[in-house]
Amino acid sequence: MTKKVCALRGVLLVASLLTAAAGGIAGPAGASAHGRVSRRSAAGESSQGSCAAHRAAGTVTFVSPFGYDASAGILDVFAAQHLGYFADLCLRVDIVASSPDPYALVSSGIATITGEGSAADTLVAVADGSHFVGVATFGDTSDYALLTQPGITRLTQLRGKIVAYHTVMPVVLSEMLAKAGVNPATLHEVNDTSYDPDLLTEGRFAALQAYQSNEAITLREQHKAFREYTPGQFGIPGTFNVQVVNSAFLARHPSAVAAFLRADLHAFGYCSAHAAACIEMERQAASASGVTYDVAHNLAEWRFEDALALHHTLHGRGVGVETAAEWTPEQAALRRSHLLSSVPSLASAEDTTLVASLYRGRSLIWPGP
Repeated sequence: MTKKVCALRGVLLVASLLTAAAGGIAGPAGASAHGRVSRRSAAGESSQGSCAAHRAAGTVTFVSPFGYDASAGILDVFAAQHLGYFADLCLRVDIVASSPDPYALVSSGIATITGEGSAADTLVAVADGSHFVGVATFGDTSDYALLTQPGITRLTQLRGKIVAYHTVMPVVLSEMLAKAGVNPATLHEVNDTSYDPDLLTEGRFAALQAYQSNEAITLREQHKAFREYTPGQFGIPGTFNVQVVNSAFLARHPSAVAAFLRADLHAFGYCSAHAAACIEMERQAASASGVTYDVAHNLAEWRFEDALALHHTLHGRGVGVETAAEWTPEQAALRRSHLLSSVPSLASAEDTTLVASLYRGRSLIWPGP
């Protein structure tokens, strides 16, 4: 339910993952598992009291939901590590770049932070018993899309045809189909676990759940014909890329979580201005782990999501700031969908104050108190 295709997803055994979570992974070339030493003194960047609190929190473990993917909320974490921003704030951060279930790791407290695809995805996970809280939302629009064969010029033409989704159809796409006049009972919905957009162009499906920033880019790179329908085209509100933190860790170490997000968002700003440099940082990290990295595709993905975040940040707020009003439409959509027996309250599923406190207007306060 979260982000993008990842060839590594589910490949590593849990034992090796726990080893990575305990000891870190190889970072970019020339970097330690905990990031390179900053040229600046960490103590000089963060107050003595803050440093003590951040060190007392121990290791903050970020689990990438989709490996070495240049998505907002992933690339910026790799960059923050490489650039020494976490070290500047006296944080010890490990990155686990592959996991069979990042959400279970964070929910259990084995890891600390990961990413969900949207507010609705977070609410569904919390309803299912996940012990985490959404703390940052990268944009108030959806990155989900429904890709169709080129002959589908109206969504009503999908009636009676095969429509594929991943795990569960995102509620924003269900809302989009309903607004287009499509009764889901008229669709032959199937769960596709391959994340292979070629199955659409080969004729296996009439339509496929996808991400605007991933599968759509892949098919355009391959010059394959398809149509793309997005919630925004139908006036359906949504969100994308939510950072979630283990609830117990947040309660015990709010200052360390705030510091992680401050460094992450500072790196997001750097990557907005230096996209190619950040892609190279992530490529080096992937290479050090023996993972093939598609520079051109990842650069296109980052530029798409960077623009999506910058153009869909709440008015007068900085990137990552979230509000109850921003999440409410998806909460209401979940209630209409009857997907859950009980939809969680927003107060139990998101923290609207943490990231907001890192900004003065739209300007991130760096390095902070």
